[in-house]
Amino acid sequence: MVTASPEGPGVGSAAAPPATVDVADVMREIQGNILRAYGRQYVAVRHLVLRIGDARAARRGLAALIDGDRGTPDVTTGERPPRELNFRWCLNIGFTYRGLGAIGVPESSLGTFPAEFRLGMVARAGRLGDVGDSAPQNWIEGFADDRNVHVIVTIHGCSLADIERVSGQVLGIEGGSAWSPVVAEPLDGEAMIDPATNQRLVHFGYADGISQPRFLGVHDPEEINDPLPFAPLGTILLGHTSSLPHVTWTVPDPSVLGRNGTFNAFRVLAQDVDGFEDFLAEQQRQYGADPEETAAKLCGRWRRSGVPLSLAPTAADAAAFNDPGRLNDFDYVDNDPDGEVCPIGAHIRRANPRGAHIVQRGSNRTRALIRRGIPYGPPFDPELPGSRETPRGLLGNFLCANLAAQFESMQYDWINLGLQDPRITGSNDPLIGANDPAFSRFTWPQSGAPPRTLRGLPRFVTTRGGAYTFLPSIPALRWIAACGAAMG
Repeated sequence: MVTASPEGPGVGSAAAPPATVDVADVMREIQGNILRAYGRQYVAVRHLVLRIGDARAARRGLAALIDGDRGTPDVTTGERPPRELNFRWCLNIGFTYRGLGAIGVPESSLGTFPAEFRLGMVARAGRLGDVGDSAPQNWIEGFADDRNVHVIVTIHGCSLADIERVSGQVLGIEGGSAWSPVVAEPLDGEAMIDPATNQRLVHFGYADGISQPRFLGVHDPEEINDPLPFAPLGTILLGHTSSLPHVTWTVPDPSVLGRNGTFNAFRVLAQDVDGFEDFLAEQQRQYGADPEETAAKLCGRWRRSGVPLSLAPTAADAAAFNDPGRLNDFDYVDNDPDGEVCPIGAHIRRANPRGAHIVQRGSNRTRALIRRGIPYGPPFDPELPGSRETPRGLLGNFLCANLAAQFESMQYDWINLGLQDPRITGSNDPLIGANDPAFSRFTWPQSGAPPRTLRGLPRFVTTRGGAYTFLPSIPALRWIAACGAAMG
């Protein structure tokens, strides 16, 4: 049965997945950091945003990146955790639609990619909430004209020195004729680890990377308590059954090119940390609201520890919580349907409604994404001169099998419109939404008291750049590297 496709190729397909899937084979074929994260050892990252120069040189360069020689830059696979192999660095490569064309992928194959990928992030800016200061014309120079954004090479390292060496080698491939940078400023990030909790933090002070989809055969069912079911591989990888019943996303043609690939929404997201702290302080001045409680209500988790409000409604409860394996062991459907504990408009509840009753029934789990990100810029220090003006934020990767049905729908329907529940419809996510102080609001009910409504929320997260890329499998990278052989 063919599923109707309002967005063009990619929203539904009659392609039937194999009856059984050998997860070990899949992990050998996919790039690393997709189904399984690289790990805490890799604290530094650099994203090289490149324009392809000579196509033949670029194909030779790509072949060198997949030749298995770790003495030179080489794409990391998902087969084994790199830390087990004592790797000091890991590398991923993604192509934009224009990049695939520039390196020699034929038009007959390019036309089989989904419409939103072919159009690119700049063209889809309005759907993503990239308006005003976040509009592409205000992005870092090089991103706004996406005709020249072809390749993003991402290097994770145990230290900045590891990254420096490998990135220099990547840029020097084929004497520099394969590709060259189109973004002048370095897109470097470094993990922020809270020594007290060992949690990764973002600049706002929240623990990051706590809730991610889990996959059978990849993750240990006993490792983390979570009432949500394991996700099918097709949530992230093309060619496998998706989280939508009986739907497999269209695999670009030929199958070797598309199968086991994934799409990535790469985002450079500036975070207004001083504005956020000022907002929390203002709520305390005006209403006596404890800043940490307000921050927890906005997110749905307590800062730094990541303990969810659903398991620890008060600060005292959060301080007494000592079971990190249960940070995802909660739901909203039975114990908090009206958001008295975790507000319906809170960030984590918008992005992951779990089992709650929502207007778009059946879509609770269909928009699952894998999030990989590392902060950029130094931690905010109000006592340090110039700290308020120093750029800081997140270098984020949002991985999925279908950009329109997953990433874009989450951004548009849930983050910036609140369509999952009439009580928040018309409001934006308080942390990452496209808020305008003239209209923004955030409300949470209070037992035995009138609801508390915060107004005038500014935009705390601003987009500074980004691109839609496709992360091909290792066999697909070999096919792309060989494309020119048939073309002459």
